[in-house]
Amino acid sequence: MTEPRSPVLKKVLYVVSNVTDSTEYQQLVDHWDRSRVELEFVFLNPVEDCAVQRYIRNKGFASTTLIYQGRKDSIKAIRGLMSHYRTSRPDIIHFNLLEATFFGLIAAKLTGIGRTVYTRHHSTHNHKYHPIKGVLYDRLNNRLTDRIIAITHSTEEVLLKWEKVPKEKVVLIYHGYDLDKISRPAEAKLEDLCRKHGIRRDGTGKVIGMIARPFEWKGLDHSIPAFGDVLAVHPDAQLFIFNWKGTPHTERYETLLAKLPAGSWKTVYFEPDVVDLFHVFDVFVHVPEDQHAEAFGLVYAESLIAGVPCVFTRSGLMHDLDPARVKGVKVVPFKDRQAIANRTLEWLKESPSKAERADFARQNVDVLRTMISIERKMDALYHLYDSM
Repeated sequence: MTEPRSPVLKKVLYVVSNVTDSTEYQQLVDHWDRSRVELEFVFLNPVEDCAVQRYIRNKGFASTTLIYQGRKDSIKAIRGLMSHYRTSRPDIIHFNLLEATFFGLIAAKLTGIGRTVYTRHHSTHNHKYHPIKGVLYDRLNNRLTDRIIAITHSTEEVLLKWEKVPKEKVVLIYHGYDLDKISRPAEAKLEDLCRKHGIRRDGTGKVIGMIARPFEWKGLDHSIPAFGDVLAVHPDAQLFIFNWKGTPHTERYETLLAKLPAGSWKTVYFEPDVVDLFHVFDVFVHVPEDQHAEAFGLVYAESLIAGVPCVFTRSGLMHDLDPARVKGVKVVPFKDRQAIANRTLEWLKESPSKAERADFARQNVDVLRTMISIERKMDALYHLYDSM
């Protein structure tokens, strides 16, 4: 008697650009159901090997690097992708980030291989800062692809209302996180991180944390002066701003910071373990300037999960989340310096205990599980792939 043949699985090829380390793709392969869909990766990266590539390969998935070091490699990237498509023969090609999406879609059209989907990782950034070339790329990508994943309702609204994408093309799928693997970092690690960055833990001064590249849309015109107002009450307070990578606006905001007392603030270009530092902040402030400023807002989720007292405006993910359902959050209006300062001062006066913060974290994880668990994301992805 002949054994029945197993059904042929759909093959999904992820094409990603300029990513060398990523929890997102690590969690994706950790939770991928090989019995439902076959998975492979291509990275357009400036280096041949990197941490995320090694992680993916160690999990048993094929992952290829095509060297891309800038616009001079554009044609080479398209040709390399076309060649890879012909060899791999994916049923679906899933693009992430600008170069991967634009070059990958061109290659897909030229070869006629694979249905295409891309994840929209930004919201109104190009409309604000690159209104001609950036928006043109977005509109071309929207036209060329078969489907688009919006990662929040705000991102969905930009696609549908600002860029006039047909509704049937867009599907809402939140980023997903493995909420069962979250734990408080060891005290020794926190001590090391604090020594590294000069963060006091001796109770002599309050610590205000922010994670924000120096862009206007991050609300820095209001949050930096608000910290000055906090200093009037707590002169020993410290402000630490992480992810302070260069932008065209850097000089403007460093001039604003320079008006604060010397030694009261510090900017940090990059800290790979910055998520752990939520546990040493007395208050975390994240106040983007409008509903659409954040496409998702990873720091909203990370700070809620940590249970740190927060001052938020409602952008990205936080616009989709009812603030009454989560603990440890004070919401302020957009672009409101005084409200930011007042809510920060309220947290400094209340000063929740470690046990209270742990309770904030437990309740917040329970709420977030209904929106952004990795299991929900994976189910939504499989449903999308099945429909294509």
